[in-house]
Amino acid sequence: MKELSIGIIGLGAIGQRLIPAFEQHEGFTVSAISDVNKELMKQTTQQHSLKAIHYTDAEELIEYGALDAIYIAVPPKFHHHYTTLAAKRGIAILCEKPLANSVKEAEDMTEAVKKAKVINAIHFPLHYSNEVALLKEKLTKIGDIQRIELTMRFETWPRFWQQNDWIAKREQGGFIREITPHFIQLTNKLFGKIAITSKETQYPDNEEESETNIIAFGTAGHIPFLINGHSGIGMKDDLTYRIYGTKGVLSLDQWAELKYGTPEQPLELIQERATSASGSLLNAFHHAITTGQPSDLISFEEGTAVQKVFEQLL
Repeated sequence: MKELSIGIIGLGAIGQRLIPAFEQHEGFTVSAISDVNKELMKQTTQQHSLKAIHYTDAEELIEYGALDAIYIAVPPKFHHHYTTLAAKRGIAILCEKPLANSVKEAEDMTEAVKKAKVINAIHFPLHYSNEVALLKEKLTKIGDIQRIELTMRFETWPRFWQQNDWIAKREQGGFIREITPHFIQLTNKLFGKIAITSKETQYPDNEEESETNIIAFGTAGHIPFLINGHSGIGMKDDLTYRIYGTKGVLSLDQWAELKYGTPEQPLELIQERATSASGSLLNAFHHAITTGQPSDLISFEEGTAVQKVFEQLL
C-alpha cells in the first residue's frame, strides 16, 4: 500500500483522537503537525512517538510540508482559510465538521476543491460506524417510515469533558452546530433532503452565549422530522435518534447504541457503540487519493447541504 504523508492542523481533543488511527494505518504517516501551543506539539510527539516536523504557523505547514493530505482539526472559523490554501497547493483535505462557519464559507470551500480537483472529505464518524451499517440493514424490518426524531438533552453545555471557550460561544459553538450535523448528514443520506418548515430557537440574554433550546419540525424526503434540544436541565445527558416505522422502531441511543423494538418486543440493544470507526474512514480517504476513483467519503458538497440545514436552525 502506498504510504501518504499527512499533516495535522490543530491538536485539541478531536485532532488527538485521530492521530493513533493515522499512525496505525499502513497507508499514512504523520509527517507534520501544527498548533499554536509549542508544548502541546512536543507532548503529542512524545506520546505518539511521531517523527513529525512542528509548525506553529499552519500556513507554513501547508506551503512547505510537502504533504499528500492534511487533516484540519481546528475550530470552524479557520476551516475556510486553510482549505483554500491547501486546495491551491493540490493537497487532499480531510476536514472536521461542521464544514465551515457559514453557508457562504461552505460554498466557497466546495468551489475551491472542485476547481483544484482535490480529494475532499469531512469527518463524520457515524457514517462509517458498525451501528449505522446495521441500522441500514434493519430499516426494511420496521415497515414504512412514519417519523424521525432527534432528541438532545444536556445537563450542561459545553459538556463537562468538553470545556473550551469557542464551543460555548454562539460564534462557533453550541449544540446545534456541534451535534446536529452528524444526524442531519445521516438523515439526508438515508431519507433524502431535509426541509425545515418551522422552528423556535432560544438564546440567553448574553449575545455571546450559544443557544439553550430548539424545537424544529420539517421533512426528510416525505417523512416528518422532529428536532428537540435543550441544555441546562436537571438530568444526565440524553442523545437519541429514533426512526419510527409501521412495524417497528430503530433507535440510536446515547449517541450510537443501536436498539430495535416492535409492538411485541420492547427496545433492546442489538449493536453496542464501537470504539472507533476511523479505520474505515481512512481506508476510503486513502483509496480516493491513490486511485482518483469514487470512494465512500462525505464530500464538501454534502457538508454544505448539512450546513444549510443547521444554519437555518440557528
